[in-house]
Amino acid sequence: MDDEFAVEIRKDEEDVLKALSMASEGEVSFTGMRRALGMHQEKLSRILKRLEKHGLVDRTEHGYRLSGKARKLVSASGTNQPYVLVDTLVEDIGLVLAGVASLRGRWVEELRWLSYSVEDDAHVLRWISHDGSMLITLRLKNSRLQIESNVHDRRAVRAALAVLRKAYELALVDDETPVKAFYATPFNIAG
Repeated sequence: MDDEFAVEIRKDEEDVLKALSMASEGEVSFTGMRRALGMHQEKLSRILKRLEKHGLVDRTEHGYRLSGKARKLVSASGTNQPYVLVDTLVEDIGLVLAGVASLRGRWVEELRWLSYSVEDDAHVLRWISHDGSMLITLRLKNSRLQIESNVHDRRAVRAALAVLRKAYELALVDDETPVKAFYATPFNIAG
């Protein structure tokens, strides 16, 4: 075995690494991780300190992220493909980006804030349901906006639409803003 990966990873530590891998190059807040894992804050804190000590986790200003060493480890294990709930092109990317950027750190209905990252030139925001069973991911790259989930049911579709509605509300902070910004071409909602 390569000495670089000679650290024994326990089950709960593996769960933390998987939660952090959802953000790829981005950061996950401590509270978001705690919600996602349903873990007591003291236990999570001890795990993060151990992972940081072994060079698997980096602490940042806004939370935690996988180190380069850990990204190699996690990418070797593979991930599940998400369900695309919304896939649309937007007309006014500046306005949409403003709305999406305003979502950072905000709860949306039952969804609790999890993380923000920039992955492959896409702005990626993630939320998790209060019970930890549903992950919602919004991706905005160029003029394409996608919302994905780890589950495919009516609840996930409602959550995706709630995220869109909240981004729209935040983008239209004044009455002078044109409404056409979120017109979609095409607009697909799976469900």
